[in-house]
Amino acid sequence: MAEKIVHGIPEAIANLKKYQLIKTQAVKDRLKKQAFKVELAAKEMVPVQYGRAKASITTNWAGSTFNRASIKNPSRASENPSQPDDAVGKPDGPAELLYVVGTNVFYTPLLEHGSPKMPARPFLYPAYFMYEGETILAIAKIMKEDVRLG
Repeated sequence: MAEKIVHGIPEAIANLKKYQLIKTQAVKDRLKKQAFKVELAAKEMVPVQYGRAKASITTNWAGSTFNRASIKNPSRASENPSQPDDAVGKPDGPAELLYVVGTNVFYTPLLEHGSPKMPARPFLYPAYFMYEGETILAIAKIMKEDVRLG
């Protein structure tokens, strides 16, 4: 039986790990930039000129010292309190690539989704969708870029 010796496996594995780190950091940096764009757009769209709702819109990420903010949709309130309701920015996906733009002000769900006595005046969903396509294209560009590992 003929034996074949393959050289360079440890180097190839090390290079793949470097490649993964480089790409992950590039995507993290781009997601953070896009999240701050969404935050700014939401602050411009919030239906109040000044006040707590506008000031409370923040961007948070894994490793930040702030709580992850979200807006719960009152029309989809869960009957099981231990089960989370539908939310803007509900955490999902790899934690190191997770950015959440939201608010913790109790009345913002009424602004975002409306109530029986008040029409919806959304600001978080439109801000997100304003930059969704740009974010996807930016990440696709990062993944297509060549990485020189030396």
